[in-house]
Amino acid sequence: MKRFKFRLQSVLDQRESLEKSAKMSFSEAQQALQRGEQLLSELNEVRAAILAEIAEQRRSPEFDPTEARLYQDYLQTITGCVREQEAFVRDLHCTAEAMRLNLVGASKNRKVVDKIKERDLFAHKEHVQRADQAATDEIATTRFKHPAHITESATS
Repeated sequence: MKRFKFRLQSVLDQRESLEKSAKMSFSEAQQALQRGEQLLSELNEVRAAILAEIAEQRRSPEFDPTEARLYQDYLQTITGCVREQEAFVRDLHCTAEAMRLNLVGASKNRKVVDKIKERDLFAHKEHVQRADQAATDEIATTRFKHPAHITESATS
């Protein structure tokens, strides 16, 4: 039996490599997005704690306006950091989505070549099966027409 050799194997290998690279990029983008969202969550927790502390101070009989002003300044700084982190997380979302679309495209491209390989393999198997059947038929025909059979039937 003739061995199957896919004529586009190098193309398939390249497409698989691109898909693997796209998977890695998407995974890295997802991890960066998760870290960004976690940091945003932590910043929001800090901001909530500062707001709670400011509210607590205002209710306290030992209200110190200077300390309250320091908390207000810190709150503004944290609020600015939250806004920056929100913008960064939005950018990370866009990057992750772009990487996902790249991965989908790379997977589709690989699957196209993979289908061609499957179709070629099927055609190869059919061709080999037909060749084997033709060889078997030829052997059967040759045996049937063998001179030993002819002489036996002539003497009878």
